[in-house]
Amino acid sequence: MALARNTGAATASRPNAFSSLLTTAVVAGLGVGLVFILANMIYATSQPAIPNVPDGPKLPSSAPFLDIGTVFYFDDKPQMTPEYPFAGLITHFSLSIVFALIFALVLVPLLRNKLVLLVGGVVYGGLLYVVNYQILGRVLFKWFDPSDAQGPDPWFGLLTHLGFGLLLVPFFLAAVSRYGQAGQAAGGGVEGPQRAMQSGR
Repeated sequence: MALARNTGAATASRPNAFSSLLTTAVVAGLGVGLVFILANMIYATSQPAIPNVPDGPKLPSSAPFLDIGTVFYFDDKPQMTPEYPFAGLITHFSLSIVFALIFALVLVPLLRNKLVLLVGGVVYGGLLYVVNYQILGRVLFKWFDPSDAQGPDPWFGLLTHLGFGLLLVPFFLAAVSRYGQAGQAAGGGVEGPQRAMQSGR
């Protein structure tokens, strides 16, 4: 009876846990996406607007939004139109949420240990860099091709993507603990009846 009650309670709590995981992913995507874009804005304002003229004017803080606008419009270069930065902003935060959802739905249930999740976050950030810059940047979104002379700084891009994956981790520590406890409870639920059967022999 106790095993049946535990199983029923666990089954009933699954929808709530899934909904909580999705909500956490959305919040994490927005929060980490904000840190990511702020880092890019600060970096942009330190870079010369004219190549090879370090003492000249610097790029505007809106430059990262112009860059990401090329993803929305599939342009090879940013266009100086009023709607372009807005499109970049929406695209950036939408992608941040999608990346956080993938992290939550794929890695969090698999990596049920906090230390392993920490390593997984860094690896995930590295994979995002490879996909976004080294693959999609070379194939679809030429403005993000790190091999192009006008392309992004690959080392800064790698650093910010690693940071993105790492900063996702704190949002899911509680979820990882729940998954670990659920796994232990499931194992205990199987062992309990086995011990009872063994003691009754």
